[in-house]
Amino acid sequence: MDLFQTLALGFPIVFALLVVASLLHAWFAGGKWDAEVQIFRPRVIIVCLVHLLFGGAAYWHLITGGWLATAYSWHDPDDINLVLAVFEALCVIAVMALVAVRKRFVYKLLVDLLIIQIISCTVFLLLVLWVVLTWKPKMF
Repeated sequence: MDLFQTLALGFPIVFALLVVASLLHAWFAGGKWDAEVQIFRPRVIIVCLVHLLFGGAAYWHLITGGWLATAYSWHDPDDINLVLAVFEALCVIAVMALVAVRKRFVYKLLVDLLIIQIISCTVFLLLVLWVVLTWKPKMF
């Protein structure tokens, strides 16, 4: 088993643990349950727009061929695409929930999910950079 197969097997588990940790953090750091968040504050708008931008970019890449793949399907043996699709849908649902209920818990959850998105984008960019820098064409 090479490095990429090991990473692909561990990725869904690590991602699920990060989402559970963000739910727990938002639960305990949310403060008062009845506290409402003003959704027209610049910080809240920026967090929501960044989530929608990352979600749109991720789904665009998944629809147009996946990450470093030639074709994407739901039966992909590589679970990374499926985990990203589910995670981005969760983020968009959380943005809609913030607009609907305006609770501090949902805002804290969105901030935590944004940190996970930034970390995953950085990891994917580093992975692409690593592949580009270490790729050697095979000679026929």
